[in-house]
Amino acid sequence: MKKINLNIKFNLKIAIFAFTSFFFLYLLYLSIPSLYDSGRVQKALYNNLVKEFGLNLSLSSDITYRILPKPHFYIKDAKIFRERNEVLDEIGEIKEVRVFISQKNFFDKKRIRIKEIALSHANFFFKRDNVNFISNLLKNDFPHKKINIKKSKLFFNDINKSIIFIYTIDKLSLFENKKENTQQLRSNGELFKIPIKFLWQRNLQDKNTVSNFKADKLDIDFTNKGEFLSGEYVYENNLNILSNNFKTTYKILKDRIDFNSTKSLVKNTPVSYQGDINLTPFNFDVILDAKEIDLEFFFKNTALLNGLISSNIFLNENLNGKILIKTEKLNKSKLFNNSSINVNFEQGTINFNNTYAINEKLGKITINNTKFDLFDYQSNLTGEVKFDIYNHNQFYKFFPVPKKKRSKKLFSKIKFNFTFNLNNSEFLIDRVHFMDKNNKILQSKEVDDYVEDNFDTVFKFSNKVLFKNFIKTVVNTYLDEG
Repeated sequence: MKKINLNIKFNLKIAIFAFTSFFFLYLLYLSIPSLYDSGRVQKALYNNLVKEFGLNLSLSSDITYRILPKPHFYIKDAKIFRERNEVLDEIGEIKEVRVFISQKNFFDKKRIRIKEIALSHANFFFKRDNVNFISNLLKNDFPHKKINIKKSKLFFNDINKSIIFIYTIDKLSLFENKKENTQQLRSNGELFKIPIKFLWQRNLQDKNTVSNFKADKLDIDFTNKGEFLSGEYVYENNLNILSNNFKTTYKILKDRIDFNSTKSLVKNTPVSYQGDINLTPFNFDVILDAKEIDLEFFFKNTALLNGLISSNIFLNENLNGKILIKTEKLNKSKLFNNSSINVNFEQGTINFNNTYAINEKLGKITINNTKFDLFDYQSNLTGEVKFDIYNHNQFYKFFPVPKKKRSKKLFSKIKFNFTFNLNNSEFLIDRVHFMDKNNKILQSKEVDDYVEDNFDTVFKFSNKVLFKNFIKTVVNTYLDEG
């Protein structure tokens, strides 16, 4: 059989011409939407956004068509509304909207198919009475096409339009993950100037939800799981802060959230707590019982508290609540055992007033008039400590002075002011007063002079000897004056 020899010669010029012609025709095809009537485009985009994305976007007539990075319509200035009681409520102002479209058939100008949308430089406004918009968004099925939000801000206001917090959105994506059969919302941004990462997802089969919140700067990792049972969700969350782990179960009711925990750990010490969060008006009340508390560990690791205070996260007049921490054992403390620590949130401030520790044989120490002072992204806690002495013999076992001095000048209480630096865990003592049982100050010039001369003395909780010697010297100075 005779061989057939196929000899095809490659002609570079023809290839370049063919490729150039094809590319030119492709660009012409991509340019077709630029010929569309802008009024029809505006109406078609609005209808498709409502139908496919459930977004009521009021689009301006300032619409341009762009090919790069991929074919899309660029709209300047838009507003987003939600319908409530048959009235449109504006919840967002958007400077830039990009609607990316399918390239399948640009010849049919009546059928513009949207692939995804991107909103940027937007301000979203939410308040308590329309939070259900977000709730409904997460409950309902997501659009099959992606929504991206970049370089925007979410303002959350109370009913009086006062800002509770601002969430700065660097990037947010809302989409349906077909491979994993889940709906997902992913976001990177800042809350109170603290970088955070957030993920929320729902399994489309069993409707269970998982959300995760991370703030690496504060060493916080928070995971919340919602299990859908008998038509309602039961929630469990896991919060890790430094080496502490809090496991909480809770239920969302009409106007409050009830929660409790029996399996939490603070530095490997079991703790339990319960409480509620009232939503109208917003406030909370938490009671925590700990088998023991290591205060020395807390005073050595104040970076987290310093970061929270420095970020002004509590600087909100609508933030009110109380956390009560109780224990019958203060670890590594020879002076006190029973303790009650009060963390009070009062209209944008935080304090530890009415915190106390007791030794039934020795006395009671109470902390009051506390406040935080902020400077150069560092925080100082200032306050007043009063030491009620129950038994002077026990007192002199810890702060020994010669027996012949003890009866020279009687006193029932010692009060001093302190400044605690949360950045380096050092504290200073300012103004020490001896008092009688009626809280009358027993003046002592010698004590005032000694404290003033040693005002620059810095104490650390890791060096108890230095502080013990300071108090012992103050007591001796007071007694010598008599």
